[in-house]
Amino acid sequence: MSRTTSRTTVPRSAQWLADHRWLYVVPVLLPLSKAYALAEALTSRLRRRRTGVVRRHQWRVAHMQARVRERERHGGGALISTARPPWRSMAHSRETSYKDEAFLVPTQLDDILGVDVDRGTVTVGPAITMGRLIAGLPRGWTLPVVPELEDLTVGGLLMGYGIETSSHRHGLFADNVTSCEVLLADGEVVTADRTHHADLFHALPWSRGTLGLLTSVQLRMVPAAPWVRLTHHRLGSAAALTECIEAYSSGPGAPDFVEGFHFSPAESVVVTGTFADRPRGDGVVNRIGRWYKPWYHEHVRTQSRRQHNAEYVPLRDYYFRHSRSIYWAAEMLVPSGNHPLFRYPLGWLMPPKVAFLKRTETPGIRRMYLRNTVTQEALVPLRTLPEAIGTCREAFHVDRMWLCPVTLRRTEPPGLVSPATEDGLYVDVAVVFETPEPVRRGRPWDARQAVRAFETWLLDHGGFQVPYVASHLTREEFWSMFDGRAYHAARKKYGAEGAFLSLYDKVSCH
Repeated sequence: MSRTTSRTTVPRSAQWLADHRWLYVVPVLLPLSKAYALAEALTSRLRRRRTGVVRRHQWRVAHMQARVRERERHGGGALISTARPPWRSMAHSRETSYKDEAFLVPTQLDDILGVDVDRGTVTVGPAITMGRLIAGLPRGWTLPVVPELEDLTVGGLLMGYGIETSSHRHGLFADNVTSCEVLLADGEVVTADRTHHADLFHALPWSRGTLGLLTSVQLRMVPAAPWVRLTHHRLGSAAALTECIEAYSSGPGAPDFVEGFHFSPAESVVVTGTFADRPRGDGVVNRIGRWYKPWYHEHVRTQSRRQHNAEYVPLRDYYFRHSRSIYWAAEMLVPSGNHPLFRYPLGWLMPPKVAFLKRTETPGIRRMYLRNTVTQEALVPLRTLPEAIGTCREAFHVDRMWLCPVTLRRTEPPGLVSPATEDGLYVDVAVVFETPEPVRRGRPWDARQAVRAFETWLLDHGGFQVPYVASHLTREEFWSMFDGRAYHAARKKYGAEGAFLSLYDKVSCH
């Protein structure tokens, strides 16, 4: 399916609405988003005071089982999917939804089901968000990997894609799952971990709900300090950026957090962080989560230019530092959102809920965004990072990229994504909702051709395209990028074939 477009191919009404969306976002969506967030926080607090959370969870799982078995009684037919509407998903890959003709199973599994401090684990429903989960953990504990947007769910991070700036030490979000319960196509619920149903357990990451439906997830917890001390390293070339990331991402003395920003060919920043019990005299205190603070990527750029740039940040503020600006996507929605005249009086309304934004998109606006903006993300071997940056700049005509080092773990049996031989250091390269320069200047730009160029480079260099973005890989190319042996065996063994959409069909734009 071709996506050859220019601004002139988009209906003028859709283009005008997209260019002036702030007229609707600021007075309508921002207040609605804030009201929803407050209601969600109140509901979460009330839930913690009530008993019967586990009993309610069990009732909901039984209802899911009955719904799945209802499909079996009617002879199968439509493929199973969750009833979660597409606009609530963070995926950015298709113009049409595969759920339109699916057999929908309602899921409301969003509670904290139990915390075991002695074992260092927390058990949750897969629909719980990171914001609620981190707020509900005991004081002094956290997760090894905490992805940086509050609305991301545990299920989405396990079966989709989850990393963070601690991933050079702790791997993917999925690597810190100790066990999970999965509802299979026949209505049975099984517990999968590294010893029981290990084949299913290792096939689940990145599978996008194509093996079964998660009903609960047990995660590892680690001790945490209340502060993070950040240091900013300003760099020039992509080669210097790569050397800096490698230096801070390996070895026993590696910091707790490593994050990279590419702003231009001559300007990059690496931010390193370590846990701290309290602020000391070797850095300033910066509560970056306050509503009036600059958007984080702009703050990083400014802070890196100062001679003394160390700062102490509260842990929760650090975790969700990109939430207010959604990286830099908020620039498209609220162009003046980072200006002090907006931040001080109205910054407390940010961010708009991504789900609300998608819910109110017209088909024309959605097509315009998909065709005239870039959202791409991939894991690339560390040694290839300079070339990966150059490929992104050439294909997508953008400069800004978010970078995060990740240690990929080799599992047995192997999962969909793993290094060829042994554990290896990769870098996540993300281009987030950027407008390519040709589009900004009103010139034609072929989104499909650009994505294909990037995908070809990934295939040639051992990279992995993440499963939530637009993919134009052929079926053969897709399964040459990912190791499908354990995945296909699990689909056959656990009855997913003919009951759940295959992974390729779920993510492909073909």
